[in-house]
Amino acid sequence: MTISSLPLDPADRRRAGPWFIVEGGLLVVLGVVAAVLPGIAGVAAAAVFGWILILSGIFGLISLMGARRHAHLAWSIVSAVAALAIGALIVWSPLVGAVTLALFIAIYLLLDGLALIGLAWDQRRRGGRRWPWVMISGAVDLLLAVLIAALGPLSDTVLLGYVIALDLIVGGIALAGLGLAARRAA
Repeated sequence: MTISSLPLDPADRRRAGPWFIVEGGLLVVLGVVAAVLPGIAGVAAAAVFGWILILSGIFGLISLMGARRHAHLAWSIVSAVAALAIGALIVWSPLVGAVTLALFIAIYLLLDGLALIGLAWDQRRRGGRRWPWVMISGAVDLLLAVLIAALGPLSDTVLLGYVIALDLIVGGIALAGLGLAARRAA
């Protein structure tokens, strides 16, 4: 989930508000679906990640063919082939990929949590009223990252599905809160 900063101009804030509310509502709905089907959400996240790696590898190889002179040809080939191979392994066995992906999600949640906390402090400094929701969203991300890291290999697809669900729901509430505050901007 990404949360962008609201525009400074009050008129622009009022226009942006409904979009934040709609995005927040959609994130909450997706979070509830992931909570109801956590195993499927975890495996689906792994499969999507695998396909992203495969496409990244394909595009990397295509760009190598299109470039006449490449500064680091060997490293670029290694990178593209690694993306293809790891992506294919994850797509071939998404359950194993989901367990591995849990570690990657922990890293993402750690970085996203830090970014959200920074954004909350910025919103607070600017006088925003709904900054605590963004701060809570960042804190939840940090807590989930620590939980996944602590469980290590025990964090399976179901846990991954619940983590995704909780992150989507809390992030959606934070976005909707920002959108409501933006609509009320003077």
